[in-house]
Amino acid sequence: MQQLKNLQEQVELAPYTTMKVGGPADYLVVVRTAAEVKAACDWAAAQNVPVFVLGEGSNIVVSGEGVHKLVMKVELAGFEAITEDDTAVTLRVGAGEHWDGVVERTVEQGWAGIEAMSMIPGTAGAAPVQNAGAYGQEIANTLVELEAYDMNEHRFVTLKRADCGFAYRHSRFKGDWAGRFVITRVTLRLSKQPPAEPTYASLRRWLDENAIAKPTVAQIREGVMAIRARILPDPSVVPNSGSFFKNPIVDGARLAELKKRFPDIPSYEYEDKFKLSAGWILDQCGFKGQEHFGFKFWTGHALVITNPGGSAGYDDLLKLVDLIVRTAQDKFGITLEPEPLFVG
Repeated sequence: MQQLKNLQEQVELAPYTTMKVGGPADYLVVVRTAAEVKAACDWAAAQNVPVFVLGEGSNIVVSGEGVHKLVMKVELAGFEAITEDDTAVTLRVGAGEHWDGVVERTVEQGWAGIEAMSMIPGTAGAAPVQNAGAYGQEIANTLVELEAYDMNEHRFVTLKRADCGFAYRHSRFKGDWAGRFVITRVTLRLSKQPPAEPTYASLRRWLDENAIAKPTVAQIREGVMAIRARILPDPSVVPNSGSFFKNPIVDGARLAELKKRFPDIPSYEYEDKFKLSAGWILDQCGFKGQEHFGFKFWTGHALVITNPGGSAGYDDLLKLVDLIVRTAQDKFGITLEPEPLFVG
């Protein structure tokens, strides 16, 4: 079997993640073309080594024992409008493109659909895995299809939006398809019409404060960036994984029950259910600004756990997650679920 080009062994993964936690990967390779993706997958199959796909490491937590796999860091580039008419544009994007850079370029063109997803860290290829979203928008709303290498069938495939099993911060790539595909390109359908008016209270409030009644995509992006800059730390400066817990989803009966005990609990309609604020729950539990096991909750947002100086480790984080989940369960009867993927 031919040696894989640029293969590295025993590479510490903590520097490749925004939380700065984790041990070494047995193998690591950077891929920048579809051909390199196939070569890496062929090598891993021949060596009987599992593959783990890495983007910018913003939504993963790596075990302190490391990863006994081939870690494939995806850096495939590309940004191309493939069809366009008076009302919409279809955009094909390389999986390794920095997500916020993609949003910025679409907003510059005046295209609507992902403007509220500004400043979400990570790559374009990672967005469908998590069904990334913010302020009422999700990648599922604009994804047409994606291209990926199927490691089971050893070939490139095209998967439609309906194939992906999208749900809140979830897809089949995190479920029954976990570990099967390497996403190489995504295709989005964006609108040339005025954007839908935001419904999230914080964004609506920013627009009102700035006397913006009918916002453009640029103004929505500006508002989202202003809000996020105020309440969230820059992971390149303060190690963190962004929002650490998913917002819980409850039905109407459960929400009514909670409102009897907590009249101020915020909620947002989500399909036929209601989304609660995990950040508000953690704030009510008194976590904002606290330090536990070497980690610190961000003073601007209780949902963000920081690792000051990158000094705390994986086992410490597990202890903290256990403390948070137990506290929220005791106070609210709600089980919080971590948003990052735990990799070991």
